[in-house]
Amino acid sequence: MILDNNKKQLVLFSNDGIFIRNVVTFTKNPCDVCFVRNYTVAVTLRSANQIAVVDVEKNKIIQTIKLSHECYGVASDGKALVITSGGDQCTTVNLNDMSHTILEGMGGVGPIALFQRNIYGINYHENKVSCYSVTGEHLWTYQNPDVAKPRGLSLDKNGFVYIASNGNNSIVVVSPDGRTCKRILSGSDGIKDPWQININRETGIMIVSSRKGDDDSVKDYETAFFYKI
Repeated sequence: MILDNNKKQLVLFSNDGIFIRNVVTFTKNPCDVCFVRNYTVAVTLRSANQIAVVDVEKNKIIQTIKLSHECYGVASDGKALVITSGGDQCTTVNLNDMSHTILEGMGGVGPIALFQRNIYGINYHENKVSCYSVTGEHLWTYQNPDVAKPRGLSLDKNGFVYIASNGNNSIVVVSPDGRTCKRILSGSDGIKDPWQININRETGIMIVSSRKGDDDSVKDYETAFFYKI
């Protein structure tokens, strides 16, 4: 599942990277997407302060959730949604009773991921990745020149954090304890201004969106690279 922000579309691909179909076209600008459960995904509509829950099989929006702040990053474990504003606000939504809880102390977090009841988020402006408990308690932060203008992140089944490091054209991996980092892909591998990254933890397939052209004046993200990790 890939979110085409420019065309405001949610697009479905097979595991081997073959286009299947357009699922939904949004009237508001979409920002981020995550799998929820039972063929449903959640898409943030940032300026509308909304999350659209989409049924991928039926190709339609089945629910809209309104928040008190902008909706930027989103992640889910099937029981709850965690939504960041890209600023100082972060909210969890219980999918059983739809109750909302504001998390304190997660200012500046943009894109996020959930893994084993922890929240992982990146701060683009401060070049860092942080880990929090689901209640918002800070656990660790990794900040190093290897992480430059991070745009997206995802975790594998072992808890390693993969980051699209836009500022140095690379994909880096931070250890589960947040102490070490290793670069695994760079410009020599075809990575240029990487923007988003996602990992299927069951299959070990990693998808990275990267720029297509060499013209620095054009931000053209029409290329997705598939890797086996």
